[in-house]
Amino acid sequence: MNFTQTFQQAEKRRSGSQFNEAIVLYLKAKGLCGRDKAAELSCLLALGDCYRMVGAYDKAKKSYEHAHKIAVAVSDKGLAADSLVGLSLTLRGMGRHKQALRIFANGQRIYEITKDKEGLAFLLWAMAGAYRIKGDLKKAMETFKQALTIFTALKDKSGIGYCFCGLGGASRVLGKIDDSYEYYSKANKTFGKLKDTFGIAYSYCGLANATRMKGNFKGSLKYFKKATQYYKKIGDKVSFAYTLWGEGTALKMMGDLKGAKKDFLTAQGLFKETKDERGLSYCELSLGELEFLKGRRVTAMPLLKKALKRAKDFAFGVEIKHAHRLINALKSGKGFPFNLP
Repeated sequence: MNFTQTFQQAEKRRSGSQFNEAIVLYLKAKGLCGRDKAAELSCLLALGDCYRMVGAYDKAKKSYEHAHKIAVAVSDKGLAADSLVGLSLTLRGMGRHKQALRIFANGQRIYEITKDKEGLAFLLWAMAGAYRIKGDLKKAMETFKQALTIFTALKDKSGIGYCFCGLGGASRVLGKIDDSYEYYSKANKTFGKLKDTFGIAYSYCGLANATRMKGNFKGSLKYFKKATQYYKKIGDKVSFAYTLWGEGTALKMMGDLKGAKKDFLTAQGLFKETKDERGLSYCELSLGELEFLKGRRVTAMPLLKKALKRAKDFAFGVEIKHAHRLINALKSGKGFPFNLP
């Protein structure tokens, strides 16, 4: 196959959420580019997106950085902005929201200058997620709604679905559980019609966590199981890790400490592999809590303090509060177990 045929095959795999298969084809296509910088740039951006979707953040970062150099060299402002957004999303996924927000700001200026509404909507959605990781939930909600307004005007159903997911997650952390469930339900219906495998998995995980926060732990496990089935098809290690953490929390609340620990340790391994600092903080909190529930207060405290230090180091606003809450509960011996959002 020539470059065009190979690239088209890769795009087909990618649209079907077959990201690992797409990566193989994009790499092959990249090898067929020759001196065609436009073709190489398309391959690098696509590779960055696919690597990011499966949690290969180091490779995604290198692809976006390489793409940005080429875009600047050929004076393509639009693709330069696209590469910056991809890089920011990668850093956001690693918990480095400060760096991500700075780079997002540069991308936003370019999209506003070029009047790229579609690019701006996607950037606002991505930026809102960074605000959520920072712990600025009010700003996250506002920015998700700004993105939703633009996606709605553009009649971009996929963008609308992802905004619903973002609003669902932020609402859950704010304690608005009914709103969270409603947003994720809308997202699930939207992605079902679009046959978007990743979106379906994402919304099922959201529905699972909203159901868990309602106190229906058994019901949440059914949703977690559905999310897991879809994430395994995709090969997305990061999202699967968060699904395992949520499932482990539900099992913990049901008294299945052995099952919970298995999920937390598996999630922790995936977070270490993908270098997701926020995910690691969550696992340390949960494993520390399990130690206390097993009567091991001495081993519980170091884990909670480690989680607090990590949360402070990376300025995870919500996780810092969770850590203080658990440490204070451990000191008093009251309040366990916690159903963290």
